[in-house]
Amino acid sequence: MIYDLIVVGLGPAGVSAAIYAKRAGLKVLCLEKSMIGGYLNYIDRIDNYPGLYGISGPDFAFSLYDTISKMDISYKNKEVLSINNGEIKEVVTNDEKYLCKNVILSTGRSPRKIGIDKEQDLYGKGISHCALCDGAFYKDKVVAVVGGGNSALQEALYLSNICKEVYLIHRKEHYRVNGQAVDNINKKSNIVQLLGKNVSKLIENDNKLSAIILDDGKEILVDGLFIYIGFEPNTRFIENLNIVNKDGYIEVNKYFETEEKGIYAVGDIVKKDIYQISTAVNDGVIAATNVIEKFNEGVN
Repeated sequence: MIYDLIVVGLGPAGVSAAIYAKRAGLKVLCLEKSMIGGYLNYIDRIDNYPGLYGISGPDFAFSLYDTISKMDISYKNKEVLSINNGEIKEVVTNDEKYLCKNVILSTGRSPRKIGIDKEQDLYGKGISHCALCDGAFYKDKVVAVVGGGNSALQEALYLSNICKEVYLIHRKEHYRVNGQAVDNINKKSNIVQLLGKNVSKLIENDNKLSAIILDDGKEILVDGLFIYIGFEPNTRFIENLNIVNKDGYIEVNKYFETEEKGIYAVGDIVKKDIYQISTAVNDGVIAATNVIEKFNEGVN
């Protein structure tokens, strides 16, 4: 079978693209290696998406899944390993190959690591990238959060309601967020702010994180370390297509089409100025609409 469109990745951008393509009557297949909703599943609370103020990330993700199900959009839980381009594209997974005329890439980004010794070994043993997932394990304990953006401050606030004490560590002297977020942090008596500091070493005991050492030599005893220092685009599987820039992001035109005809990229893997749920939805709609218009014009 040759699909009109395969959507790779089902975060807000991918789901939006699939909805529009399905409603237009295209033969659509969606492939997602993990959970529908992507990184939404790891976000505690969303306050900036119109009409859904205060919704939790997992609830938002479930609503995306519910939409996919109710619209009977074909969906397979598979990881895409590579894509072979041509007039008919070949999307390769670990156990099958799928053929299509167009591909929309929506694989999102993954949390960036600090890059210090023992970091990978202690992941899940004191180190986490998800306070919502793992915060409960540290009830009434001491943890540290690394980062200075919205995610870091939001997760520090979330953890402050669970943990005895939260160290908020940022390498710069100022946060990269608005005043309200900082005001909320300042109101919390159990959040200790350490600005202009870096975590330089991890100390383990019995195969678990027991302390961190800062670049000024200060040692802090902690039970957990939550890292929020940015993201890396999930684009390594398509490096053969030569559409990825030096930073791992994909360059697209105003229709979100790459330099490879019939291959589009949307959401957080695209090089752009603003990374928000609302902009991801916009990307998916524009890309799918362009695919639809080409079908209507007989181009595909």
